[in-house]
Amino acid sequence: MRSLRVSHIVLSTLEVADLLMGQFKGVEDKELKNKLFCRLAKKYSACNSRKKGGDIGWIDAGTNAPELEEAVQKASLGEVDGPVKTRYGYHIFMITEEAEMLDTGIDGITVGTLR
Repeated sequence: MRSLRVSHIVLSTLEVADLLMGQFKGVEDKELKNKLFCRLAKKYSACNSRKKGGDIGWIDAGTNAPELEEAVQKASLGEVDGPVKTRYGYHIFMITEEAEMLDTGIDGITVGTLR
């Protein structure tokens, strides 16, 4: 499993999620995409993470909706993806950081280092 830091926007309907996804079409600049995501999260997200621009921190297995965790593991760093339906609503998400998992060789312990 990849160690990933994720931001998301939680919306109540698929129509609104699709509308917000359209805001990212043609936006290639990473910094601009991050700022746009943060602004949209603060304005539209139904999650308390909106106060932090949608940042939900580092995702650990079993700590989030399984549908979101599965989608996040398949996504690319820096790309806006979704919507993913969970019991909480429709999630648009973006991986903002990825830590490389390294095997230390000591009792199967792995540690992450930021890339």
